[in-house]
Amino acid sequence: MSTRLERGERVLARVPDWLGDLVMAEPALRALHERTRELDGSLTLVGKPHLLTVFGDAFVGCERRDAREASAWRGHDVAVLFTNSFRSAWMAKKARIPRRFGWERDFRGWLLSSSWTPAFERGGTPLRLGTRGRGSRYLPRPFGSTCVELVHWLGIPVNDPRPQLVATKEARESVNARLSKAGIAAGERFTLVNAGGRPGSAKGYPAELWARALALRDERLVLVCGPGEEGALHEIVRAVPGAIALVEPVATLPELVALSERALLVLTADSGPRHVAAAVGARLVVVCGPTDPRHTADHTDSTRILRVPVPCGPCHEERCPLTGPAELACMRRIDPQELGNAR
Repeated sequence: MSTRLERGERVLARVPDWLGDLVMAEPALRALHERTRELDGSLTLVGKPHLLTVFGDAFVGCERRDAREASAWRGHDVAVLFTNSFRSAWMAKKARIPRRFGWERDFRGWLLSSSWTPAFERGGTPLRLGTRGRGSRYLPRPFGSTCVELVHWLGIPVNDPRPQLVATKEARESVNARLSKAGIAAGERFTLVNAGGRPGSAKGYPAELWARALALRDERLVLVCGPGEEGALHEIVRAVPGAIALVEPVATLPELVALSERALLVLTADSGPRHVAAAVGARLVVVCGPTDPRHTADHTDSTRILRVPVPCGPCHEERCPLTGPAELACMRRIDPQELGNAR
């Protein structure tokens, strides 16, 4: 069976369910969109509706559908799966989409009409990383690169592999109004700080360390977080007079794009907002704890990584299983003074 798109086909792209992965997939999705238009076909983006708002006014002419709805999958000729889950392949098969393309993993190869096996690593200890490979695990690689490879298999070149996001007019106006109300004039620059983190998560820099770091900075600070993470921002603002927290309500994804556009610098943990900021061309300082830097190792020329190698990492655990001095060592060993002085 051919893996090339044909004229007039209705293509479904099952997009990632994590914000950072979705942004990293943008170049491949953009190339796929351009190709379907050249062939007088159509493209439907299927995923989490609130995450798809990060694309703003991009992907003109594409439908955006909720992956949880069975009706979103029906009526397509091709499914391109940018997720690696068994469920996404099963939903495409169940919807009777004739041609289904994706990576062969999680025992889903039999559900795909054409699939490709990702590279494995040999299980050694990578340079400057602490944890030895667990046998034949998949090779950690930049997620955006795997998306580019997937559409290459379909005969679609990705001429510009850097993610791109542009804020909508409405989001810029909303951000300007919120910042003006907080005392930041139109055109005034600031440092944007993504200091949120799910309670108990090992992937967020602890609020008390953020407070120590931000107390050393003398520029205007605007703090953002995701829903349910407001407690960390309240704790930081109490310790850092003058810092502005956008929590009532928290910034939407379109607003996050607009804020990142205006920011002089973005400070963040290694999470989705990092990739949003990078996609608008912002300069970044990123605090990396349990995450493997090989997953995000491309397009980092405007990014400074703060990371301390530890014997137990990178583990990618949502909650640190250790106790005592080893608990959250990957985060707590990152010096707040170094973060506070980073430019």
